[in-house]
Amino acid sequence: MKYRTAFIRLAQSAICGVLLLSSALTIGFFTPRRWNTAQSCSDHPYQIYVEGDAMHVNLIMPVDNGVYDWQKFLNLEQIGSDIHEDYRYLKMGWGDRIWYTEVPDWQSMNVFDIARVLFKPGNASVMYVQGYAERPQELRCVGVDREQYLAFVNFVQNSFDRDAQGKLIHLKDGAATTDGFYAATGQYSALRTCNSWSAEALDAAGINTPLWSALAPAVMRQLPN
Repeated sequence: MKYRTAFIRLAQSAICGVLLLSSALTIGFFTPRRWNTAQSCSDHPYQIYVEGDAMHVNLIMPVDNGVYDWQKFLNLEQIGSDIHEDYRYLKMGWGDRIWYTEVPDWQSMNVFDIARVLFKPGNASVMYVQGYAERPQELRCVGVDREQYLAFVNFVQNSFDRDAQGKLIHLKDGAATTDGFYAATGQYSALRTCNSWSAEALDAAGINTPLWSALAPAVMRQLPN
């Protein structure tokens, strides 16, 4: 009887913990960090574009929008295997290095990959960069001013790791001819996911992001349509 009572109390505590955590995550999913009015692209001189689906959020920006030229930071001919492409837009994302560079698609993921990503501390990270001659379709657009855009640029740049000479570390070309991977700062975990990084970059520019940004839909629902 004594053990049965202890087990019941333990089960009740576990259920309460799960309910409290679920409630906190739900609130964090829907609640923005700030209550700014959605920033319309037409009302601001500079734009940040966001691409998102059910799993992942990427950030897209012009190579040169008059306030910053990414060619000062990245050698566009070394992004991927195609050195002749004339890029006008760049897509960037941050994530787990092994997942990004060694797992070809979601269907190839196994339980060990998922367990490592979620529960192993200190996973190395990577920056993903892809160049485009034309702006991709189906994007969300957020308008920002000069200071906001430069704050966004500064956050993204600080996410790239550098070697002893201060140069970016290009790890490998991507599956397409126009993309590649660079060593990144920070460690990937369930507490800081690829979507969390995208939300942090947007937050640096004063753009609405959710309190809990681990999931892509949480980030995307805060952005203007």
